[in-house]
Amino acid sequence: MTENTPKNVTDSIRYQGKAIDDPAWIPEFLANQETGVLGLIDDDIPHLVTQLFVYNRNEGVIYLHGAQAGRAHDLVKSGDQPRASFTTSEKGRYIPADEPVNFTIEYSSMVAYGTIELLADREEKRAVLEQFMEKFAPQLTEGEDYARIAQESIDRTAVYRLDVESWSGKEGWKDPDYPGAYSLDATRQP
Repeated sequence: MTENTPKNVTDSIRYQGKAIDDPAWIPEFLANQETGVLGLIDDDIPHLVTQLFVYNRNEGVIYLHGAQAGRAHDLVKSGDQPRASFTTSEKGRYIPADEPVNFTIEYSSMVAYGTIELLADREEKRAVLEQFMEKFAPQLTEGEDYARIAQESIDRTAVYRLDVESWSGKEGWKDPDYPGAYSLDATRQP
C-alpha cells in the first residue's frame, strides 16, 4: 500500500465539529472524571503532575491536594508563577480507517486555564478535603465508616485552588455499533 496523506487535513477542532458549545457540558464532565493533569511552569519548563481533583460548581473552582513537598508544591507556594492549566480526558474505542492518517479514537476532553494558590485556612482546607471524600467515597459516612479528618492531617496536606478563567472542551464518539471500532485490550494476545 502506498503512503497517502489527504490534502484537506486540518487541526481545527471547530472544523472537525469536535468543540463543545454547551456551557453545561464541562461542569458535568468534570464531575464525572477522577484524575486530571495540572500544568505549571518552572523556569520556562512545563511541569505536569497527575492528581485527583474536585470541581466545585458553585465556585467555578478546581481543587487538588497532595503532600506539602515536591516540585508542584514548591512552585505554587513560591507564588512566582500563579498561572496554571489543567486537563482531563476520557478515552473510548479506536476507530480504524482506510488511511492511517484518518485512524482516530473516541474521546472527551477539556482544558482549563487560570490562577492557582495554596490554601492556608484550616477550615477551608477541611471543607475541600470533605468534598474529596464525598466524591471518591460517596458510599461511606463520616463518623460511621471513617473518622473525621484529623487536624494533623489537614495541617500536613497541601490543598490547591485553581480559579478557572477560561476553558474549552471537545469530544468525538461514534455509534455503539460503528463498524470496526475496537478496544485495544480486545486485540492483545494472552
